[in-house]
Amino acid sequence: MLEPDVGSIAFASPVAGFFGAERVDAAELKPGDLAFVGIPSDATHTSRIGTRFGPRALRHETSALMAALEEQAEDGLVDLATGLACHLADRQAVVDLGDAAIHPLDVEATIRSIADRTKAVVRKGALPVAIGGDHFNSYPACLGVSEALAEAEPETRFGYIQIDGHLDFCDRLAAWGPFNHATNARRCSELPNIRRENMVWIGIAGWVDGNDVAEIEGFGGLIFSAEDVHRIGAGEVARRAVAHALRNCDRIYLTIDVDALDSGFLPGTGSIVHSEITCRQYIDLLEVFAEAPLCGIDMVEVSPPLDPSGRSEAIAAQLLFEILRPRLVAQKDLQP
Repeated sequence: MLEPDVGSIAFASPVAGFFGAERVDAAELKPGDLAFVGIPSDATHTSRIGTRFGPRALRHETSALMAALEEQAEDGLVDLATGLACHLADRQAVVDLGDAAIHPLDVEATIRSIADRTKAVVRKGALPVAIGGDHFNSYPACLGVSEALAEAEPETRFGYIQIDGHLDFCDRLAAWGPFNHATNARRCSELPNIRRENMVWIGIAGWVDGNDVAEIEGFGGLIFSAEDVHRIGAGEVARRAVAHALRNCDRIYLTIDVDALDSGFLPGTGSIVHSEITCRQYIDLLEVFAEAPLCGIDMVEVSPPLDPSGRSEAIAAQLLFEILRPRLVAQKDLQP
């Protein structure tokens, strides 16, 4: 007996935009806006599905996070980590474009749908933040950024940083072909205006394909394992990553896979790996990347059904806040 399509039920009820943002059409975007795009698709995941519920869960969690900040901000906010007084930034510059149309039986149509959304954002001079969905969706999100930059600045090249427990650099999987959550980084590496030698991976754990490592190192890419993050320190790894990704270019595309977190912290993801980075280390990475010249961001692989406690999406919402902190919270020194 077939189970009911819980996805159609889950998406039927209204929910606030990411961080409580207003829902708008791409035509309403302004230069400098922070524009969210939901990608509720896990049709290209090869094992434990459920990430199609990620965008809706993160809309809820980020809105709850922002509502709590707004309530506290009435009496003034202090960031004890920095010793700075804070106030919430202009919220009109944070918008939600809704979800890209997903075609579960037509992966190429889904690719085009997602790419058109992020392409429209970049054309307007805004920063796209795509929320998946499984990690393959990072490729069409990056494709849209690539196409928009190629139109506006044909000679421009950009770097690429992927935080992930896996390389995702397969060329194809036997039953899935070239379009799945293990191929997204390779597909991005083929974009004409990404500098392959400026690609960086952070948080890789476990066993990986030696041929993939050799190819990445051969074209000048850089891999930081989870062990490197433990040994060198997250902040230093992030600084080295930014320096590598910005060689001879001035923008970076950042893809954030939550499965780079050790599964003891975040079990609600499709491909868990052990002995990975901690929440503190992940935040330390994102604090550095938040100040980098980003041309696009995506967050992927949050799977609410795999963690009934709700802890996983709550942690993911906090990570999303950290990478966007400079656009969500303004700070001033406590000293007179």
